[in-house]
Amino acid sequence: MHHHFEVIWGRASRQVRRLERQLRSAHHGNRAYTWGLPAAALALCFTILVVAGIFSGASAAEFLPIAIFEGLVIAGLFVACMMPAVSPPDDRDDWGSDPDPDPTPTPIDPTIWVHLLADSDVPGKPAGGSEERAARELTGAAR
Repeated sequence: MHHHFEVIWGRASRQVRRLERQLRSAHHGNRAYTWGLPAAALALCFTILVVAGIFSGASAAEFLPIAIFEGLVIAGLFVACMMPAVSPPDDRDDWGSDPDPDPTPTPIDPTIWVHLLADSDVPGKPAGGSEERAARELTGAAR
């Protein structure tokens, strides 16, 4: 059991060091900004949920695990948003050799729409419908 703990702890510490290097390079070595914002988010979220749990009258066993979990999630989101933007590698091994070609826009030709609408079962509107509506006066309108 002790060996498993060492393996897990070693992997986690390597990941945290790698994450810190990426964050430090993205923010020009500013450690206070790199770890201060996520720590502040963790503390603020935890505090809000603990205060809400105390005022609601719930026992500490009910709200403390939720407060810890939610605080860690919010801190993790802060870390994820602070990571440098990198595009994913161009991996086309699984998808074939060439990307899909860009679709060419169809030329503006009204006959295309005439053919499309001729095949549809949409009832047409009378041609004078909009003109009749505009010609009518509102009821009670002063002249």
